[in-house]
Amino acid sequence: MKKTLVLTLSILFAMALVVNAQPPSAEEMAKRQTDEMKASLNLTADQLTKVEAINLKYAKKMSEMFAQGPPSDFDEMRSRMEENQKARRAELEKVLNADQLKKYDQMQEERRRNAPGGPPI
Repeated sequence: MKKTLVLTLSILFAMALVVNAQPPSAEEMAKRQTDEMKASLNLTADQLTKVEAINLKYAKKMSEMFAQGPPSDFDEMRSRMEENQKARRAELEKVLNADQLKKYDQMQEERRRNAPGGPPI
């Protein structure tokens, strides 16, 4: 009986944590993206400053999109997300060299492959 009570309370506590979990802020998302790119792409100081600004710009756009709540049309939301990704990549093309851009594209492809639900068929 005592074990069941402890297990039940543990499950309820875990569920409460999940329900109350806050999505990362735009600043946190941009920092995580920038840190990953800095480590993987060997960015220069000048590139780092520009990449930080680009990542923050598009993280804010994504946050605004998600703040509106669940979309009524998932295809429209996916289309808007793809447009943002294309625009972000276009800005990164102006900052990264050819080798860095190739590595960035590989990172993005790997992220898509490992996304929940897998790659589109």
